[in-house]
Amino acid sequence: MAPTLKAEPVPFREAIDYHRGKVRLPTRAWTDLWEGMHARAFVVAGAMKDALLADLQAAVGKAIEQGTTLAEFRKDFDRIVATHGWQYKGGRDWRTRVILDTNIRMGHSAGRWAQIQRLKSARPFLRYIAILDGRTRPEHRALHGTVLPVDHPFWDTHTPPNGWYCRCTVQQLSRRDLDRWGYTESRSPDIEWEAKGIATPEGHRTVRVPKGIDPGFAYNPGRAAWGNQLSEQAMDGWRKSGAEAWESLTPGDWQSAGRPKLVPLDKPKARLGPPAADAEAMAAAVERAIGGAERIFVQPDGGRVLVNAETFGGHIALPRAPFVPFLPELLEDPFEVWLSFEQHKGTGKVVLRRRILKIIDGLDRGKLVLVAEVRDGMFEGWTFVPSDRAAQIDKQRRGQLLFGR
Repeated sequence: MAPTLKAEPVPFREAIDYHRGKVRLPTRAWTDLWEGMHARAFVVAGAMKDALLADLQAAVGKAIEQGTTLAEFRKDFDRIVATHGWQYKGGRDWRTRVILDTNIRMGHSAGRWAQIQRLKSARPFLRYIAILDGRTRPEHRALHGTVLPVDHPFWDTHTPPNGWYCRCTVQQLSRRDLDRWGYTESRSPDIEWEAKGIATPEGHRTVRVPKGIDPGFAYNPGRAAWGNQLSEQAMDGWRKSGAEAWESLTPGDWQSAGRPKLVPLDKPKARLGPPAADAEAMAAAVERAIGGAERIFVQPDGGRVLVNAETFGGHIALPRAPFVPFLPELLEDPFEVWLSFEQHKGTGKVVLRRRILKIIDGLDRGKLVLVAEVRDGMFEGWTFVPSDRAAQIDKQRRGQLLFGR
């Protein structure tokens, strides 16, 4: 008897990892983030609650991982909207199509870029591929067949998708492939830039984009998502320099956000704890403060923060042990929560960080500014600033305001 063969789909692991690694970010409109910032965050215009975004992200993830259809996604969408009572703008068919199509194509582009980087020493060329039918944009048709090295700056702005519902892709080739199929390396393209207007919640805005590229699409999703991989040397530098190694890409504007200049003082619920002699004692102090080896804190905006006692206790400076008891109230009852993109000065890697602020009073040591940092839902660290330097808190109020008391 002849064996029965069954074709099974191969999961696109890089695209799946890309989507799972996105941080949920509430936004009023797609213009709240611009170009490469979308590679690091999962957003749906008008979705302002974390629980709603979590369900939408899971539904899109299901489509990426299982290859489900638009019709199936629409069923999930309808269920999610009914559960959360979301009053979204635009027609249901249009919203569902743009959400699913954009996320899948960007995910595939970013995942493909990760593969391209792994293979570029053996296959150092990319060829632009357009679908040549009646729906193809003339500018994209003109790019069809363009062959350039993987690291050519052209791909910084022209890696597909290059617009809403764009179906273009790239093909990775070796020198031998070029010879076999008669392709030749293209002359470096002259990119023509043009001004285009877009509507934002703040009003009309003019942006510059390459001709033929929709506003907001002139970036390489994979390069923006993966960035440069941190080497051990870079990690050593990060450990030594700490926060000074990172600079914000989204300066704060607490005045426009309607926040007060003076941050009120909160009376602490906990008391100063004992000092810690070593990392093991510090981990034990964190475990006492959070009530176990690990705990997920829910913030006022619905965001989750995971604190692991052993991990956190292993790298926190020992002199900070007395302040560990204040950790739960900082995470659960902050004064403000901000979200901002930050870039490592040495590697260029971009991350999305949640910054949590609070000032407490009534301590023997006086007033204290508490600042916690969270990345990918994981508690990353915190710092303390004496009250006589309270102006320092303004430097922490950057990015997008997620919650303000």
